[in-house]
Amino acid sequence: MSSLEKRADRLTQVRAQVDYHGSRLAAYRRTHGARPSARLSELERAYMAARDRLAVATADEAPGPGLE
Repeated sequence: MSSLEKRADRLTQVRAQVDYHGSRLAAYRRTHGARPSARLSELERAYMAARDRLAVATADEAPGPGLE
């Protein structure tokens, strides 16, 4: 597998993680509301961490200067 294919697979994986954690967070909020709780904080942290991983993975995908 080429390096480009590995990056594409990683980006797909990280996008799926963001979707998964986002849907868990949305389901929790629908069920329990947005009242502060330990579980809500845990779900929010997991979602934000996944979004941060996506930002890094997306930045890695962008070609550097002169590589377009």
